[in-house]
Amino acid sequence: MPRLLPRLVVVLLAFYAATTIVRSADAIAPASATDASAVTPSLITASDLLKLKQVESPALSPDGKWVVYVVRSIEPKPEAKDDWVYHTNLWLAATDGKTPPRQLTRNTNSNTAPAWSPDGQRIAFARGGNAPTDKTQIYVLALEGGEAQQLTKSEFGAGTPRWSPDGSRILFTTTLNFAQVRDTLEKAVVDSKPKWNFEKPGRAAGDVGNWGLKSADKAKKDDKDAKRPTASPDGTLQERREWLAKNEADGNPRPLDHLNFLSETDINPDMTFGHLLVQEVREDAEAKDLTPGYNAFNGGDWMRDGKSIVVTGAKNLLEHPDRSISTSLYLVDAAGGGVKLFLEMKDYSLGNAVASPDGKSVAFTATPGEFLGYGQAAVSVCSVTGTDAKILTAKLGRTAGNLSWSSDSEEIYFVAPSSGGFPLYSVFPASGAVNNLSKNIGEDTGVRAYDVVKDKFVQVITTTKDPYQLYAGLRMRGQMLYAPPLATPNSSWLAGKKLSAVEPHSFTNKEGLTIQYWTMKPTEFDPAKKYPLLLQVHGGPQAMWGPGEDSMWFEFQYFAARGYAIVFCNPRGSGGYGFDFQHANFQDWGTGPASDILTSVDFAAKENYIDKNREVVTGGSYGGYMTAWLIGHDHRFKAAVAQRGVYHLPTFFGEANAWRLVPSQMGGYPWAEKIRPTLERESPFNYVDKITTPFLMQHGDNDRRTGFVQSEMMFKALKVMGRDVEEVRYPRATHEMSRSGEVKQRLDSLVRYEEFFRRYIGEN
Repeated sequence: MPRLLPRLVVVLLAFYAATTIVRSADAIAPASATDASAVTPSLITASDLLKLKQVESPALSPDGKWVVYVVRSIEPKPEAKDDWVYHTNLWLAATDGKTPPRQLTRNTNSNTAPAWSPDGQRIAFARGGNAPTDKTQIYVLALEGGEAQQLTKSEFGAGTPRWSPDGSRILFTTTLNFAQVRDTLEKAVVDSKPKWNFEKPGRAAGDVGNWGLKSADKAKKDDKDAKRPTASPDGTLQERREWLAKNEADGNPRPLDHLNFLSETDINPDMTFGHLLVQEVREDAEAKDLTPGYNAFNGGDWMRDGKSIVVTGAKNLLEHPDRSISTSLYLVDAAGGGVKLFLEMKDYSLGNAVASPDGKSVAFTATPGEFLGYGQAAVSVCSVTGTDAKILTAKLGRTAGNLSWSSDSEEIYFVAPSSGGFPLYSVFPASGAVNNLSKNIGEDTGVRAYDVVKDKFVQVITTTKDPYQLYAGLRMRGQMLYAPPLATPNSSWLAGKKLSAVEPHSFTNKEGLTIQYWTMKPTEFDPAKKYPLLLQVHGGPQAMWGPGEDSMWFEFQYFAARGYAIVFCNPRGSGGYGFDFQHANFQDWGTGPASDILTSVDFAAKENYIDKNREVVTGGSYGGYMTAWLIGHDHRFKAAVAQRGVYHLPTFFGEANAWRLVPSQMGGYPWAEKIRPTLERESPFNYVDKITTPFLMQHGDNDRRTGFVQSEMMFKALKVMGRDVEEVRYPRATHEMSRSGEVKQRLDSLVRYEEFFRRYIGEN
């Protein structure tokens, strides 16, 4: 039976709702700093990217009266013409909306991950150094004013601060390489060898000096005082090994001896390990590594008694970390007494653990299966003793993340992609009842980040009208009442811009799956004119697009402003529609999803304003794969741009750090007799001779998520055949170039893609 609210509380809630709640479309209107009616709207331009500000990491004060958050902006690069850099700074706003937000930090470095002290008087955050080689450290800022004071001086860096329940200590994370772990163990005079198999054939861990510390530890610019073994190319076998190890420490050469030898940006001959450290909040305090050794742990939430921290780690700590896929939950002794198993579940990977405020329970996510892509992470809960675990949201069929408890420990909040939006949900552990808390503002909006304290909440929300707005409101049992936005850092320039609306559609494919797709008219739409149609394809392949997606907001509006009609859809295999829908692309990345995508194009092209002779296509990552697949099987498109794509799955297995997608989504490895034909069948490269569409490929020189050799294969093959093809390569760029890459490169890519299309479809 639901609890009855006292009459006074009911009256107050009614008054709050009547005076501040914003409903439906009103909730997503940007708050303009000027009178929009007095401004003559203009179109989005490429250079408007430089005005875009992102809101991140909102954190409520313990009393709920204040929210600190991060604003990521693009600023001119000092002493550089026609170039820009990112700044991230902390801002503070009153949740009652009566005072305007104010900027707390003005440092040109990165200021991120704010966290309030339990007494609400201080804010801890992570700040990057002035030089690229400087390590990020934890700083503490008093709310009453003054300069932020550096707390940590970790030689390995420090991030994601979390205050202990009594406010006397701060937990933070850092990353060590193999040599650094070995050095810390040797200094502690304990066994410095890993307990798992070293996997260097014929050799043992620690059989040479710790030469890696020479290059890894920047504080030691020379090793005159270090005790190093004799190293000689002409000495004994041991001395020759020492000489080889010394060369390896200098990065010349870089030997590879472990499975995950690729990072996001480069080959990675060294292993790294995430550690958790704790430090008292006082001057001259030293940090203590709570998880020393050759195992990685992540997450980290204080148990409410302050004696331990619950973290995520490999299910088998005696297995080589590169071989470990499944995860369990562990308890870390906050006094440095070691790590012990807290909870493991057969056939599930566990993560995202959060302790309840009453100290009785722990919420976490449980994902079935070991491989990537298909398991739906469900909100789960167990007792504080690690017993009585139960899964709460399996029937919801959505992948949950970003868990948080209500202050009364009765609700667990989480965000999950669903049908084109990213709603905030809650689940009651006692009953298992699930609520969609975003229904008041539209389920197709995107909750990018949030926080809840007592009866207050804050959310960063993406809508089609404004990609980054900070909302506050009143939390009630199973629902939330929204007040006008607290901060809309993009409203001043958006007030003078004309935007295109997103229109939803759907159809049922031959397999009985409902496929959602969306269209956008050209921003200056004239029903008497004909417009080119741009198909945009999402990555993943388990990603999901929709009106709540923030990363594509600017690109969509830019192309609409340039006179394109846009269509995008979530074909089979996309997240946000449940396991069966997501699993429908197993061993079928090409034909099935392409059918869904082209059907959405067919429907969109039926509109009278579409010029069917001027259809173009682009997509990134898996979207790059699909772009190449489409033009190898269908010739309707006048031009195509594939961004950072995958084109040959056997090669992708070898050159990409996302290689596990091959066994998990194709059913096996390239050398398996029954799997190899599947990989060839599903590889766009094997249809390269069918490609006649003018084709531009983009890749970053440091993109190791998908690898860039495959794009070179495609480019070379098409060039040999004399087809219209170009490849553009961006130096230093990674797979994340379009989202967080160098500003000038992001700007260049937008203009370059659109210019390529215009060669073949002309101006409007």
